[in-house]
Amino acid sequence: MNCPLCRSGSQFAFAAKGFPLHDCEVCGHRFAAIDAGAGHVSGTYDDQYFFGGGAGYSDYCSESEMLRSRGRMYAKKIAPFIASGRILDVGAAAGFVLKGFADEGWKGVGIEPNATMAAMGRDSLSLDMRVGSLESLATNDRFDLISMIQVAAHFYDPERAFAIAHDLLNEGGCLLIETWDRSSKLARIFGRNWHEYSPPSVLHWYSKGGLKNYLETVGFDQIAGGRPSKKISGGHVRSLLRYRLGDATILKLIPEKVNFPYPSEDLFWALFRKRS
Repeated sequence: MNCPLCRSGSQFAFAAKGFPLHDCEVCGHRFAAIDAGAGHVSGTYDDQYFFGGGAGYSDYCSESEMLRSRGRMYAKKIAPFIASGRILDVGAAAGFVLKGFADEGWKGVGIEPNATMAAMGRDSLSLDMRVGSLESLATNDRFDLISMIQVAAHFYDPERAFAIAHDLLNEGGCLLIETWDRSSKLARIFGRNWHEYSPPSVLHWYSKGGLKNYLETVGFDQIAGGRPSKKISGGHVRSLLRYRLGDATILKLIPEKVNFPYPSEDLFWALFRKRS
């Protein structure tokens, strides 16, 4: 299978959860060698993904306040580079991160393939939520910021997604990405047993340098970045570990309603500006 970013050839790396993972022979991008399309989105990120556990969430809404504060955190981080304007939040789920940006003065739109989640954002948070994926988005709207918080790893066609993002940004607009870092120390230590190798919900694993190099080829320049702090609920921890380990007795010792720090070493965020 060819690399979904640069379309070069790839080689089999290893299997995770029964799915083949390949590495690009040219750019080094690691991806699940799955013939994913628009149907993959609706079939994978259904209500079960947000409420059924596994590689998704045991109860997505239980993390609403943490996610909203995450939106506020990122709005403050990027303020020295772009302070406010119109935002498109991709993979917005129920809109909690988008609401955090709104708390800091941003206005805009959330796009989310799960209709239940999008309706929740409209009804509970009074947000402009649209159902769909970035790869299929057709709009005349333009934005000053496009945010992809834990989303780029899920694109079924990342080449198209990043191209559309570039087109939708105003001149000088920015692209904010948070994703997992497959070059992290923990990823190297655990190898193929790293907890973020969880296809088919996750399809791509970027490194900081790899993502930067690719986005430079499609018209973006990185202007900021770092390692974010993050917390997740005990219920989410249980769900992720159960997906990897099965029903191990030790998982019952993890309290569902206690929030735990997520290893920041596994994550990175990066802010890119659309090149003039």
